[in-house]
Amino acid sequence: MPKKIEDIIVPDKRRSIRDIPIPSNRRKETSSLQRKIQDTREIADESESALPPVRPPIPRHKRGTRKKIFLASAAAIIILVFGALSLFNGATLSYIPKSAALVFEGDIYSAHKSGTNGLFYSVVKLSREKGMTAPAAGEANVSRKASGVIVVYNDSAESQRLVINTRFESPAGKIYRIDKPITVPAKGSVETTIYADEPGEAYNGAPTDFTVPGLKGTPRFESVYARSKTPIAGGFIGKEKVVKPEDLSTTKTKLQTALKEELYTEAEAEVPEDFILFRSLSTFAFEDMPQTTGSGSSVTLNVRGHLYGVMFKKSDLANFLAVKKLGIAPVEPVAIPDYSALNIIFASAAPTDFLSSSDITFKITGTTQVVWLTDEVALKADLAGKHKREVQGVLNNYPTIASANITVRPFWKNSIPDKPEKIKIYKLSAE
Repeated sequence: MPKKIEDIIVPDKRRSIRDIPIPSNRRKETSSLQRKIQDTREIADESESALPPVRPPIPRHKRGTRKKIFLASAAAIIILVFGALSLFNGATLSYIPKSAALVFEGDIYSAHKSGTNGLFYSVVKLSREKGMTAPAAGEANVSRKASGVIVVYNDSAESQRLVINTRFESPAGKIYRIDKPITVPAKGSVETTIYADEPGEAYNGAPTDFTVPGLKGTPRFESVYARSKTPIAGGFIGKEKVVKPEDLSTTKTKLQTALKEELYTEAEAEVPEDFILFRSLSTFAFEDMPQTTGSGSSVTLNVRGHLYGVMFKKSDLANFLAVKKLGIAPVEPVAIPDYSALNIIFASAAPTDFLSSSDITFKITGTTQVVWLTDEVALKADLAGKHKREVQGVLNNYPTIASANITVRPFWKNSIPDKPEKIKIYKLSAE
């Protein structure tokens, strides 16, 4: 059978969206978009690989266990802290003492070396030698007596007065004399200087004992005697280098000034802690010692200095002045912390012989402060075991305290420790 023409003509192929050609500019945009998509996927992949692994959630029963451990640890720490604080329990009381001003306007007072009433004083005596070089101006004939320091003792029950030129005899029969009178207290002793009866080296000698020939035939001959404190030296007859008068005067002045400072510094160091020594109530005496040969054309001038100082017991002086100025009871314990603002001098001429005099008068000018003293040992005993609210009642029994503040450790305690040694007391500066 013959085919129809439409049977042999190939029909047109239908187009799909895939068969539509893409313009060139659209192709570039598509390629760029695909690259961006690809880059985004790669970045996402890298980010996912950089993140830490996600931990699985903690089970609820384990969460409860950790919380219990934390609470138990916290409780243990709190208990340890409170326990440690309890070991350091104690109390501290800080107080300001009662005080008052003392004003002096040239007030004059007396003090005594002995007796039953009033203010008493003691005398401190120190001696020291010092040398200083000076230029020599030639030679001269010299005739000099030997000298030395002795200590005179009196073992009897009564004081012994020895007049000027009293003789002291050495075991070798050498006679020495004192150049001023002295009084040796009963059962006491006194230092003094003796000088050879004649000039020359024959009287020089080592330390030795001495008797007092003037007392021979009396009971005092055995009870009053002397012993050397220094060698007996300086006796000389012959030619010796001499110093010009102006150089001699200048050198001696320097020596005396230096000796005063050295003697007073030494005296202050030797004064007991509960005593006070006033420079203004001290006197000095000097004596020339034999000169010694120096190097070249110089000589060494030597001087012996003596300090005599008035010394008071601090508590006695403070109480005496407070009674006089404030009218307090003599038994009230007080102290004067600082005397530096007071000018204390002799009311008249200083005694010529401190060792034999029995009284002095002195004048005071200036203002200072007196403070009342508190028996801190008794205060601790009274505070021990008391409740905080009872402290004021205890302090009312101590009128020597102006104000006070107490702290108890640890802070939650309301009672002071029972043991007094657990209580610390600090005295603050008076207002």
